[in-house]
Amino acid sequence: MNRFLSQTLLIGLIAGMAALLALCWAHPAREAFMAGAALGLIALSLVLERLCPHDPAWADVPRDEVAGDIGSFVLVFGLLDGALKWLTPFAVLAIAPLPGSLALPLWQQVVLVFAWIEFAAWASHWAHHRYKPLWALHAMHHSTERLYTLNNFRFHPFNHVLNHLAMILPLLWLGIAAEAILIYTALTLPVLLLQHSNIAFDFGRLNLLFNTNDLHRWHHSAKPDEGMKNLGRALVIWDQLFGTYLRPGTPKGPVRIGLFAASRRFPPAARFWAQLAWPFNPACCR
Repeated sequence: MNRFLSQTLLIGLIAGMAALLALCWAHPAREAFMAGAALGLIALSLVLERLCPHDPAWADVPRDEVAGDIGSFVLVFGLLDGALKWLTPFAVLAIAPLPGSLALPLWQQVVLVFAWIEFAAWASHWAHHRYKPLWALHAMHHSTERLYTLNNFRFHPFNHVLNHLAMILPLLWLGIAAEAILIYTALTLPVLLLQHSNIAFDFGRLNLLFNTNDLHRWHHSAKPDEGMKNLGRALVIWDQLFGTYLRPGTPKGPVRIGLFAASRRFPPAARFWAQLAWPFNPACCR
């Protein structure tokens, strides 16, 4: 897909999510509308993978691996994520929240949400790559040897819990409006849901801001000097500031996708349940 179409599509999808949120802003089921839009973005990504793949060889995904990706989606994003959204406010009450809501206009709260969530996600990601007990959780996400839409959702439940607490708990403790977090979620969904896609995009200068599949592909490299880069969530602002940004000149991507050589004992992507159990193995963090 040429650069103009790629950039237009991404900006158009972000604008479309903003318009949808504005239209259903006062509707009691607005989060359900956002969930429906997310499913639509996943479907679009799956279609574009067939029409303009980055690597045609990645289209041949083993059935066991696809089943694990779908199982992770149901477990982490279908069940656990909803429970976390319900339970996190109780955690805020347990640690004595600041009285009242944050006395800032909504747009300023949105800016604060963008800055904090992206920083917390970057820091959590950095830690999961550098500390063995955390890597034992995060290795599950890196175990695939090809990138495609569905392995975007392959996360160990505990990895997801730690990320959620780091990103959301401090904001709720400060009294940030739920609407500010919803705006962040809506505007970043197109970037996040296309991030693992096997689509031949060319985003050009948008790669300086957004953590696109162009950039995230390098983060999944089996070479440590490449795989420790592009740690941001939807944006690469903190990668730019902390020196973890990588944008090589070649559009082909890394030579090999998957785990670093030191982690090859980790169960392969086709063994979903073994991956879930791996962090509880005494030998996992040696």
